[in-house]
Amino acid sequence: MFRIGLRTRCFTRLPCLRYNSTTTQFSEKEIEQSKKWLESFTHSEIPTHVFDITYSRSSGPGGQKVNKTSSKATVALEPGRWLSSEVCYWIPKPVQAQLREKGIRYVTKTGGLLIQSDTSRSRDVNAEMCFKRLLEEIKSKVYFAREASEEDKEKWSQLEVDYKERKKYHKKKQSEKKKSRSRKFDW
Repeated sequence: MFRIGLRTRCFTRLPCLRYNSTTTQFSEKEIEQSKKWLESFTHSEIPTHVFDITYSRSSGPGGQKVNKTSSKATVALEPGRWLSSEVCYWIPKPVQAQLREKGIRYVTKTGGLLIQSDTSRSRDVNAEMCFKRLLEEIKSKVYFAREASEEDKEKWSQLEVDYKERKKYHKKKQSEKKKSRSRKFDW
């Protein structure tokens, strides 16, 4: 507890829980399908017809070409359409639930979706980059817990033993340091 003026504040550490969709309303089969989807789904499989793709003048590399052609790609969804069942039918339900909970960085304040790319001189490559970024962001935000392997369990137990040894060593070292500071006077 800390005393600040007349008030007392108590700081407690809350447990950091990782979102685990296996404890919610989804079956094991749905979770397994979602795991397989995360591993195998590629950006080229995203249905581009549900997104609004526009092209505008780029400020990226390309010299005079980018000043004359519209090579910057903007992929967007109207507010309220991101993670709706008729638009995002290609995303499994457990993945959608985690994305609703965590959010991704391309979601606008009004609930839409906006991704831009002007890294290339080609408008098609820039549009493809937008979909790559979207899929990378989805895959980085979604996590499904899995059973720890025996190798991992052994590694964790070894780390715990090493930690205890280091702690004991430093405690002994600190004790010796304090003992050396004390003076013994024999009169």
